[in-house]
Amino acid sequence: MSSISDINRLRWRCRRGMREMDIVLGGFLEQQYETADADVQQAFVRILDELDQDILDWIMARRPCPAEYQTLIERLRIVTGDW
Repeated sequence: MSSISDINRLRWRCRRGMREMDIVLGGFLEQQYETADADVQQAFVRILDELDQDILDWIMARRPCPAEYQTLIERLRIVTGDW
């Protein structure tokens, strides 16, 4: 389990330059992060270093995502619902 300060740090990192990414990444953090397995949590922390447009392209399946993010991207698609 992550500490409150860890979650707050991640919450801050989820604030992006693109509103859609704020919603998706923040939504995942609030809805799924705590119950995700360690591999998905680590992928989430790493993906926060990626460019917003790349993440959005992976979520929207406009480009294939790196294998290390595949499971996470599938879970992020749940947050997006019917975009």
